[in-house]
Amino acid sequence: MPRPRKFNEVTAVRAARDVFRRRGYAATSLSDLSETTGLGKGSIYNTFGDKETIYRRAFHDYCQESIATSDAIFANADSGIETAFGYVRQIIDETVADTEHMGCMIAKATTERVPESPAVLEEADNTLRHMQELLRSSVLRGRAAGQVENSLDADRLSLLILCVTRGIEALGKAGYEANELQGIESITRQLIDGYTPPSAAA
Repeated sequence: MPRPRKFNEVTAVRAARDVFRRRGYAATSLSDLSETTGLGKGSIYNTFGDKETIYRRAFHDYCQESIATSDAIFANADSGIETAFGYVRQIIDETVADTEHMGCMIAKATTERVPESPAVLEEADNTLRHMQELLRSSVLRGRAAGQVENSLDADRLSLLILCVTRGIEALGKAGYEANELQGIESITRQLIDGYTPPSAAA
């Protein structure tokens, strides 16, 4: 009869996730994972297989948590475009709270693991498109409520807001200060609220 495991696999994956976020895939050794998770190298191999497998588990965990967090923010469908602004604010708050400057694991993964790991690229793409769809729905509700200019394309505007949030995370990783990041939500709001169609402006 195999001996029961004496560790929490979910906790081990979360610990591995953090070290991959800090160091990246290439710079993370099996010794780093062993030290971070508290597991011996044999236990890591027996439980997860190789480094690539534990990385995929950690990346999947990160993406699922990101989706769950985003879904919770957009759960209030009655807020229209305000929900999208709330999402931008949440990304700013999370970035400011990331005092270790670990940054976004999705951005790091698409830089490091493509084309070596198509599965990672696919999960990153699915996660980002899920977030864009949440933003798109918020834009459409805002347009229906008169909060967003009707001529603004929902697909392009949602992609623009997603780009803003990805940029916030990159700036945080680079060391931008909290006061510099915290003004981004208000200027994004001003740009959308103050948009005038070219024909009207003329």
